[in-house]
Amino acid sequence: MLYSVLTDQILLGEGYRNGAHSTLHEQLVVMFEDDGETGYFYAMDLDQKDSPIVDSLFVYNVSDIEAESLKEPRRLEICWSEDGFQAFLLINGYPHAVFDFRQFVGYNHTKHPYPELGSMWVRKETTPELVEKWLR
Repeated sequence: MLYSVLTDQILLGEGYRNGAHSTLHEQLVVMFEDDGETGYFYAMDLDQKDSPIVDSLFVYNVSDIEAESLKEPRRLEICWSEDGFQAFLLINGYPHAVFDFRQFVGYNHTKHPYPELGSMWVRKETTPELVEKWLR
């Protein structure tokens, strides 16, 4: 079961930043950012004082989206799993990026960007089977 902790309406490419703490683990935070050119989802561990951003996932390039489509508002939602270790970025109900803080896995369609050398995090591709599992 997913718990929605943030819901908003956004226009892609208009600039936006917002995030949410885990439902059970206060040090775990995720943030979505649209800087006007790209959309990224960030995983943060506030216990990592020197560098709290522990991973990032590419969501979209604004330039790859049809100009007419950019005028359509999207429903943005950040959800956490029941155990508070998985964070989901849903846009119009679809999981575009997912972090699993327990397994140190970031899921998206491009597996981009790859984690930094020496990072504990790995990248896996979002599949239709995973989407079905996550959303049931």
